[in-house]
Amino acid sequence: MLRINLLPVKKIKQRAEAGLQLKVFSIVFAALLAVLVFTLLYLNNQVSGLNGEIAELEQKKTKLAEISKQIEELKKTKEMIEKQTELVKQLKKTAVLTAHVLNEVANLTPNERMWLTALDQSGGTMKLTGTALDNQTVAEYLKKLEESKYISNVTLTSSSLAKYAGRNLKKFVLSCTVAMPDAQEKAAASEVPPGSTEAKK
Repeated sequence: MLRINLLPVKKIKQRAEAGLQLKVFSIVFAALLAVLVFTLLYLNNQVSGLNGEIAELEQKKTKLAEISKQIEELKKTKEMIEKQTELVKQLKKTAVLTAHVLNEVANLTPNERMWLTALDQSGGTMKLTGTALDNQTVAEYLKKLEESKYISNVTLTSSSLAKYAGRNLKKFVLSCTVAMPDAQEKAAASEVPPGSTEAKK
């Protein structure tokens, strides 16, 4: 009877298949490794690019912060200069008004019948203190002041008897409003009731 031993052939086939599988696995692993390496390089490149953009934006942010700070400082300086300019304008107006008011008071005061002892001006108000020969002189003085285009709302605040050199004199205090003519006209216009004849004019 003939016997053939097939065991070596099976082993050879198994080894061949195992070698083929190993080669396929090696190729697949190598391909996977290559993909991973490529992906890693790509991601690293992306990260580097993003880091560069972040650094650039941070620099711009710093520059913008400095520019913003300079703008705020310039705004504060501008506001301060505008306030100083407005103050100078107000002082100029006040100085011009004071000059006109003093001139008016000097011209309207009857020196032979009245003596002013004090003149106090604060903004748009003025107080006059003085002594007159009689009540009529004081009343006429109030009327003259009211006729001035720089003085209005003249009020006799106080009046009392004062003796001087054996004579009975009138000591008085007047309060009034002082303003440039255009300002007084605007204030008067704003006080006219709506629908009145003056308002229509």
